[in-house]
Amino acid sequence: MRDIMQINALTQSPLQTEIVFIFDNDDSTITTIQDALTQGLFKAKVASTYFGVDNGKNYLAVGLGEKDKLNTNSLRKAVAALYKQLKSLNIDRFAVDSQSIGDNHIRTFVEGLINAAYVFDQLKSEKETFKLTQVDIVTQSASEVANEIHVAQAVAHGQNYAKDLKNFPANICTTDYLLNEAKKLMDSSKHGSLHYIGEDEMHKLGMGCITAVGRGSSMPSYIACMEYRGGNKDDKPIVLVGKGLVYDTGGLCLKPWQSMGSMKMDMGGAAAVFGTMKAIVELNLPINIIGTVALVENSLDGDSYRPGDVLTSMKGITVEIGNTDAEGRLALCDTLTYIERYDPKVVIDVATLTGAMVISLGGDITGLFGNNDALVNDIKLAAEESHDHAWHMPLHQAYHEQLKSEIADVYNIGGPAAGSITAALFLSKFTEKYTWAHLDVAGSAMKGFEKATATGRPVPMLTQYIINQVK
Repeated sequence: MRDIMQINALTQSPLQTEIVFIFDNDDSTITTIQDALTQGLFKAKVASTYFGVDNGKNYLAVGLGEKDKLNTNSLRKAVAALYKQLKSLNIDRFAVDSQSIGDNHIRTFVEGLINAAYVFDQLKSEKETFKLTQVDIVTQSASEVANEIHVAQAVAHGQNYAKDLKNFPANICTTDYLLNEAKKLMDSSKHGSLHYIGEDEMHKLGMGCITAVGRGSSMPSYIACMEYRGGNKDDKPIVLVGKGLVYDTGGLCLKPWQSMGSMKMDMGGAAAVFGTMKAIVELNLPINIIGTVALVENSLDGDSYRPGDVLTSMKGITVEIGNTDAEGRLALCDTLTYIERYDPKVVIDVATLTGAMVISLGGDITGLFGNNDALVNDIKLAAEESHDHAWHMPLHQAYHEQLKSEIADVYNIGGPAAGSITAALFLSKFTEKYTWAHLDVAGSAMKGFEKATATGRPVPMLTQYIINQVK
């Protein structure tokens, strides 16, 4: 993870490179930029750039396109182009006027810049050498902008941390590795502590589903609870639950080899919980949050669970296995039962759960399900504020019929139709004792399954939701 060393909110800056964002058809007071516009050397289209020198000062103009069409996506593209040009020019520090960005776009600018600077080179012999060292945002509202910068940095740091965890291969990012990451993260905060259970305790508690998933792997399985208690002692916690399949072969229902390369990212839900907890720790928020991750590998050997097996969950619900590749819901169902011990205010689970979600909403939108309209609306608001898109999907009760089993209480698959909905309905059977929402991030956390790219989502949405609960 590569980061910007210092981002300041100042009333003036001594730096000799200034970034100027400019809209199409606008004029500029800076001679070198105006000359480029007049001569057609620079047209201020989205993500276009122009570098010039005026009176001994460097100016880098970045196009934003038409003013009435500016949106978060176009600004992110412009910031990514800015970073690319800075790197090519080897400019490691710059100033920018907040009015050039737009005071209501400070957070998007900072998050976009840190995300653009992200590189995963931990496993390469040759490392990226370019690094931004200083960014000055010039503003007359320094304290307000400094707060926006602080929040944006925490969110982006959490998002890039989640990317790192997903980019590490499963031979490095094992269940033990993630358990140690949880410990380090909680040790970094005076409000943090770690509680976890292993397979022996899972068996004692009757967790027949998550233990079955991990049976074919040499890796131990864990449920790890990162307990952050920054609020009042008696305040009920918000509980986040992440699916942490560090690798998913599909089990005995083996995936095609072409689909396996990205399956190191099947712990994207857990990565998002880690990233959100990192942001919360950095912001030192006065709230109680339990970040819970179900850490397990779905591999195969002679002890693997089979299609046709019937498992008994911690809740006592029996589950007939139709497909061993529908394993995430099995790891989650026992975890969702286990976290009842926290008497949660609300529970939000995050999972790269279904390929059907990618078919439904593509690679950019998170599927949002829930058993409480107020919670769903709060998450939708956070999604809008953080520009981390989500769409409310129905928990259509009639589709419970698709989960009926002839020999057990429930089947673990619901057939090809409405696969994301039936998966959410399966989880809903284990969440009846509390207010709950489910985020299916199979697309948004990894841009789909083919040529998967770690996005670190939905860390911005979850962090914004939690910030909103503090207010």
